Amino acid sequence: MTIQPKELSLLLLAVGLAGIELAPHPAHETSLRHRPATIPPDLAARLRLHKPGVLAILRGEKLPDEAHGDSEAAYIMGERLGIADELGMPTHPGSPAWLVAVGEAMGKGCLVATDWIH
Repeated sequence: MTIQPKELSLLLLAVGLAGIELAPHPAHETSLRHRPATIPPDLAARLRLHKPGVLAILRGEKLPDEAHGDSEAAYIMGERLGIADELGMPTHPGSPAWLVAVGEAMGKGCLVATDWIH
């Protein structure tokens, strides 16, 4: 199954906006951990469906960056993380603010105010 970047970006936004933190499981490389332990069923189902893509992003394998010619996405991600950092929010990989920044960078724009709701 091919993971669509738009679907993945919308999922990361939804998870981040729900205040959920994600991380690869340290003992099981194909498993995903989340905090809080209980998450809404719709997000749990979407995470199961897109788990390989989410894990790749959490491991830094598919992040937008300038090295791969994606300077606009890298700028958006850096800007969002800078704003979150200034607000005192955690910005480590997998944190809600980081998930929102990556989701918006992948969508190359402000999906929070527009597209993610659809």
